[in-house]
Amino acid sequence: STSSTTLRMWPNPNNGDQLFLALSEVSGDVTTAAVDIFDMFGKRVMTNTIATQGTGVIELDEQLAPGLYVVTVTAGDVILTERVVIQ
Repeated sequence: STSSTTLRMWPNPNNGDQLFLALSEVSGDVTTAAVDIFDMFGKRVMTNTIATQGTGVIELDEQLAPGLYVVTVTAGDVILTERVVIQ
């Protein structure tokens, strides 16, 4: 079955301070989502959990070096991937 779950992520490009995520159309029984951030080499550099309702915020606290990262959000059996640029 195809999922209509969507992910919005902002600001992007990001200054490395806070990253906001919002999921929509999440299955009602899924209340949290795992957020993993990978660097360009595929190494996981950060992991977090957000609620699937409302806006989730990830405190990057300027721990990530400038560059391109891949953010993977896993909500139940739905996996969404988005790129973010840290400036």
